[in-house]
Amino acid sequence: MAKVLDYPDVYTVEEFANIFKISVEAVRNLIRKGEIPAIKIGKQYRIPRSVVDRYFAQAATPEDMGFGMWQEQPLDSLKYVNRLREKDDRTPKEFLEDMSSENN
Repeated sequence: MAKVLDYPDVYTVEEFANIFKISVEAVRNLIRKGEIPAIKIGKQYRIPRSVVDRYFAQAATPEDMGFGMWQEQPLDSLKYVNRLREKDDRTPKEFLEDMSSENN
């Protein structure tokens, strides 16, 4: 039997929304579209920490990080997350496979 420590940290939809300053419904829509990989348990979703880390790691410059907090006009957070997703050529299935292989 696996120990709890063998599994990566996961976030609720609400926690993910708070981190990226977007609405809970926007997160759910992105999950349904396959733009945010998530695990469905019953009627609830859990988002692996590596997904959050990947979105932050893709930010190339300080202007890209924090939804443009260093810019005169802040970026729309949903557009920001979608822009990050567009930079990743992997399908959600490929991403989950890559994420799974990283944890082994």
